[in-house]
Amino acid sequence: MGMLKLGEFIFSVDTAAYQKLQRSTSRRLAKINRIGKRAAHQDLGPGDDVITLPGVIYPTYKGGLTQIDEMRKMMNAGEPLMLVDGQGNVHDKWIIANVTETDSVFFKDGVAQQQDFSIKIERFEE
Repeated sequence: MGMLKLGEFIFSVDTAAYQKLQRSTSRRLAKINRIGKRAAHQDLGPGDDVITLPGVIYPTYKGGLTQIDEMRKMMNAGEPLMLVDGQGNVHDKWIIANVTETDSVFFKDGVAQQQDFSIKIERFEE
């Protein structure tokens, strides 16, 4: 299957391989100021759940030049996508919030031999 599947897009060692997986999960807390005491906290429930995947693509090796464009198409569609890890565990629906690309090591015609990318996804709630 690969390392991770987001919708129909598969991150794998042979194609778009992420180098790190950074996950940030938060809780929503409201502070209520009180006279003569520290602020009290009110738990408002779960906050954001964000995963950032920085990685590298060697498009002339495998996968081709369209992989990052495919990520952008999925982001622009605005549809929530099922996230499944390499062990087959389903992690609910996520939405692509940001895609960043840096091309380097070019051929004479300007085609990149290396594409560094970062994709940020956020848990989608109905």
